[in-house]
Amino acid sequence: MGITIPRRHASAVAGTFGPLAVHRHEVVAAGAPYPVFTIELADWISVAAVTDAGEFVLVRQFRYGVDAVTIETAGGIVDPGEEPAAAALRELLEETGYAAASIESLGWVHPNPALQANRCSLYLARGARRVGEPEGDEHESTEPVVMSADEVTAAMQDGRISHVIAVVTLLRALAAANPSPR
Repeated sequence: MGITIPRRHASAVAGTFGPLAVHRHEVVAAGAPYPVFTIELADWISVAAVTDAGEFVLVRQFRYGVDAVTIETAGGIVDPGEEPAAAALRELLEETGYAAASIESLGWVHPNPALQANRCSLYLARGARRVGEPEGDEHESTEPVVMSADEVTAAMQDGRISHVIAVVTLLRALAAANPSPR
């Protein structure tokens, strides 16, 4: 027995709120139509930065969704016309004050495919070095946090790093930075 794939019969924007739009879809799957809501967002990036000494450069910032300060990878929205790798280097500099010698793709993920179609491109920035102070957006206050690979692993396990995109980015970065022998 296979899954039932709902068919969209109509879609409309239910509302726009800054950088997101809520869409209402009328769908049918084995019976009467019912509404489904999705969120339209721009693509995002997440970047795990590593210094030449092997330390990870992360960001401490306040997050409205959890009403608390989090520790996570630098990240943000890919601006219109901007390449994701360029956005990763820009966000790293804006949020941490660090620049990187190189950047490599760690692939991409759908942040929440139940509600969103956007992608989050993941990156590993090597040779990170402090070049200035963080200079985030108007309503963004961040500070860099530097942790060893062991500290990052422990923080993911005990919940100090709980942002799922940061966790996925860091897991991929740890694997890429310390590949296991074959």
